[in-house]
Amino acid sequence: MQSEVTAGGVSGRIPHLPGSRYAQELGRDSRDMRFAPELEREFLAFYMVERRTHVRSFNPIVFALLVLAWAASFASEPASFGTHLRLAIIAAAYAVMVWAAFSRHYERLYLKVAGYASLVVALFAAIEVGHQVARGAGEYFGLLTPYTIGLYFLAAILYRTALQANVIMVIAFATTLAYRGVAPGKVVELGSILAGMALIGGIAFRHQAIRFRRSFLERGLIAELAARDGLTGLKNRRAFDEYLTRTWQQALRDRRPLALMLIDVDHFKRFNDCYGHQAGDQALQRIGQVVDGFARRPLDVAARYGGEEFAVILFDVPREQAVQIAEQICEAIRKLAIPHAGEDPGVITISIGVAIVRPTLERSPEGAMQLADEGLYAAKHDGRNRVRALESEHQSLSTGNFRAL
Repeated sequence: MQSEVTAGGVSGRIPHLPGSRYAQELGRDSRDMRFAPELEREFLAFYMVERRTHVRSFNPIVFALLVLAWAASFASEPASFGTHLRLAIIAAAYAVMVWAAFSRHYERLYLKVAGYASLVVALFAAIEVGHQVARGAGEYFGLLTPYTIGLYFLAAILYRTALQANVIMVIAFATTLAYRGVAPGKVVELGSILAGMALIGGIAFRHQAIRFRRSFLERGLIAELAARDGLTGLKNRRAFDEYLTRTWQQALRDRRPLALMLIDVDHFKRFNDCYGHQAGDQALQRIGQVVDGFARRPLDVAARYGGEEFAVILFDVPREQAVQIAEQICEAIRKLAIPHAGEDPGVITISIGVAIVRPTLERSPEGAMQLADEGLYAAKHDGRNRVRALESEHQSLSTGNFRAL
């Protein structure tokens, strides 16, 4: 597992981390500005937290300026109902954006609310400015160009939404000018300036958005590296324990069973003494890859538990299937055919203890792991190279009451 990790992120070769969505996306180097659904949701939550300050600064300032402009319009143009209406719509849209920015549901609501509101603002702002320019108030055109940039960099909406808003703005502005009888040459000139600003801002914002997404992936990858075993790439003991606690709570809520496995490489010290530690490390890497291959569902996980021990969590698996999977893992390790002169089959084998549990308030993850450890002890006591599964019969897993399957 190789990578250069710097203060600014991950550089050099992307590390191979089994099941890492961050490493896969970084390796894919996607330019479509969107991740797989689950990772996209995680990114959007990260994005909202990072952009909170911009949102809560930019939107209130723009809203205040709009209110002032609306109030001024009553004094300067008391008969211009269209201007009053358009400014009222724009101010209302921004009022909704400000509400979403400061809402306790900000992370869930803002992007959707701001996305629609930005389209409304872009449309009516372009129409209003078009009417003013057609009346000879060309200075109003200067209001659209900074808003074009603001849509990209300050409103904290996503790239595609900002691009759509700018396209609507350019089309609505040019259409309004043409409708008001402005000379075609002038329409093309002003429309091209606005479109050019939108294009330049869009290119710059796209690069920034890609960097922002890559930064998110690098942060996630660095966090995963801290939670991974350096030799096998599997989760380490600390990460496994944390994941077990979370999975236990979910299984408790959903009333689903868990299967916990503790896996030990048989006579591994003899193997190291005979073949050397480098061969031992290579063997553990190969065994880790096999074990990880049996924990590929979204809520399953495999980890290096320590030394030559591995651990697996299987979510919502019937006991017969859990035992079958454990037997398949044993068989897959034997099929690796890693030579081991100290073992009876002549190849490396493993022993597995399986705990079949249904989480309750009276039970604990620690008790479940104790049960798996008892199963592993039974597998070793019975001759190794086998599976022993235990299932709790009573409410507490810390009492040692179990029965063999």
